[in-house]
Amino acid sequence: MSSKDTLDHVLVSTWAMLKKGVTRSTDPFHQAVLATGKSNGCGLRTVILRHVDQSERILVCYTDDRSTKISEIEQTGCAGWLFYHPRKMIQVRIHGTASVHTTDAIADHWWSKVRGFTRLSFCTEKAPGTPLSRPSSGISQRLLKDLPKLMTSNAGRDHFAAIVGQVDYIDWLQLRPSGNVRARFQWDNGRLGASWIVP
Repeated sequence: MSSKDTLDHVLVSTWAMLKKGVTRSTDPFHQAVLATGKSNGCGLRTVILRHVDQSERILVCYTDDRSTKISEIEQTGCAGWLFYHPRKMIQVRIHGTASVHTTDAIADHWWSKVRGFTRLSFCTEKAPGTPLSRPSSGISQRLLKDLPKLMTSNAGRDHFAAIVGQVDYIDWLQLRPSGNVRARFQWDNGRLGASWIVP
């Protein structure tokens, strides 16, 4: 058996891939599918992975506080994350509790790290998903007239939210020509259980 075919190696390499996804915008793990529960099924959307804390088992992404995902997380208290690396043919599914931060110190901390064009995402006049008569960013012409100032101002702070996800469960799958392999990692009261499972 290869030294890479150990549960310890899989878990260490998974956290490394997640961390790389934060720091490199071109990395496949920079974008994740975030899943939340809703009354008529589940909500799925692509988000940018903004922060990973392995010691605390935390993942962070940003969103508009008027987004439907906010109420979905507040109702269920959990979220799922899906990552896929096409070159390595590795899929990582993560599940755990999640919290939304809009007006507290945690939100202030993450807002201070939002830069440039990313700030524009929170400057729309109406909530995400609001119908429009024509294609538009939803940002008023008044704000767009002074774009450089807008990108450094706090114009979007009122609609900014940080989603903080706890990693309670990791499902790791690698596609291989000789046969796929899969592992499961689950934390219960801080204690890790790990096992190989059938793909």
